[in-house]
Amino acid sequence: MTTPITPETIPLVPAAVLVLGFPLLLLVLTELVHSGQRRHWILTPTLRALRNLVVPALAAMFFVTDVWQLPADDLFVRLVQTGFWLCVLYAALSFINDGVFGSTTRGSWQERVPKLLRDLTRAILIAIGAAIIYSQVWKQEISGAITALGLGSIVIGLALQEPLGNVVSGLMLLLERPLAIGDWLIADGTTGKVIEINWRSVHIETLLHEMRIIPNVSLYKESFSNLSRPTLERTETYDMGFSYDHPPNAVKAAMLELLTTTTGVLKQPAPEVHTINYGDFSITYRLYFTVARYEDVLPVRDAILTRIWYVSRRHGLQIPFPIAIQYRHGEPTSPPPPTPTELLERFPRYRHVRQALLEAAERRRSASDDGSGVHEILPEAARVQMFSAGGEMLPFGGTRNGFTLLVEGKASLSSLDGDGREVRIASLGPGDFYGEATISAGRPSDVRVVAETDVTVVAFDAVQMAEYLQRSSGLATEIGDAIETRRRAAAAIRQHKGGQQA
Repeated sequence: MTTPITPETIPLVPAAVLVLGFPLLLLVLTELVHSGQRRHWILTPTLRALRNLVVPALAAMFFVTDVWQLPADDLFVRLVQTGFWLCVLYAALSFINDGVFGSTTRGSWQERVPKLLRDLTRAILIAIGAAIIYSQVWKQEISGAITALGLGSIVIGLALQEPLGNVVSGLMLLLERPLAIGDWLIADGTTGKVIEINWRSVHIETLLHEMRIIPNVSLYKESFSNLSRPTLERTETYDMGFSYDHPPNAVKAAMLELLTTTTGVLKQPAPEVHTINYGDFSITYRLYFTVARYEDVLPVRDAILTRIWYVSRRHGLQIPFPIAIQYRHGEPTSPPPPTPTELLERFPRYRHVRQALLEAAERRRSASDDGSGVHEILPEAARVQMFSAGGEMLPFGGTRNGFTLLVEGKASLSSLDGDGREVRIASLGPGDFYGEATISAGRPSDVRVVAETDVTVVAFDAVQMAEYLQRSSGLATEIGDAIETRRRAAAAIRQHKGGQQA
């Protein structure tokens, strides 16, 4: 029999504590929660759990034990106490989670902890806490519950062999740690990034941003490749064929220059180019390059394959067709590429240069017709070259002799300031030029030119260009003034420190 609650039977002190202390404690916790939300405290979820669960459960337990004064072995008291300690257990788990993982930053060890490990740890702590509550509140021996749980586990295990197999496989993967969150895998025919490891499966995000779910047992039993181990760096290869007419060393030098100047290709380990096969249509070369991480493979490969076409054109390298092409008389063919003289027609101020090129071409034809072989020692006065967007047209310290005229596209001209940072000097467009080596042959370049779009240029021999400029004093003066202005700008930038990159 419980004592009925009447004004005469209510203990005044416990009742006063409950009536005054409970609202005050809730008010303090509410203010702390609001302050934590504004200041982004990592323990705000724990404070919210204390306010919403622990304090109300504590008030209920205090009421039935100290105000109502029910006996300790009463069923209702034990139920209230069990609820209170479960709330305390929930708040304790929230405190541990907030304290350890609340300040997780990108790339930290907390981010790399698999979700499966966190779930397993939480399950163990819950089991320990439930056992303590069962033993202390209900005054029961834990051994009997463990025996019953063991018998029930056998029955459940027989019914859930496959799901439990995934759980066990997940635990084995967790202990062995052949993969982690953020690793790139090739598994079950899928290439993707690991974004979650849970009790049943591993979630992989593919390159097409699709979610692929692979059961843990499949990863544990079958082989897979971890593209992020032992290092994040990834070495890729690409096979390319060029005509038998080109010396292998010349081809390898051109391809190596391409690799070393492509953004995203690491300097160490250095890229390499190997001759690997003499095929039916071409000599095959293999390009080796390394990127910082697997995510960079596709954009860097795209940049390399795009630039191969432009580099091949600039160096006169032919990429053979792997088929036989038969043209019939009268059938249209692809138009020939424009010649330097045709491109110079767009710029009237270079008419004297164009006329000199026409005369040089006529001399070469005459030398070829009379069979004297003089054409073999006459230098090529001008060449049409193409660069892809982002391609380096002239590097810092480059010693390419010549005068280069832009006829299509846009490029940027930059120099280094006193802090070694690159600063843009000018934007080059059709009709503009670069190549101070025309004035000082062999002098290392103190500027860098990079293509902003696909660019077509006419590159002149330095000696020949100097002769052409003698025919037009006005053009020579204009070019000389522009070169001097750029040199002064570059010199001023090199002396400046603390500037910002343009």
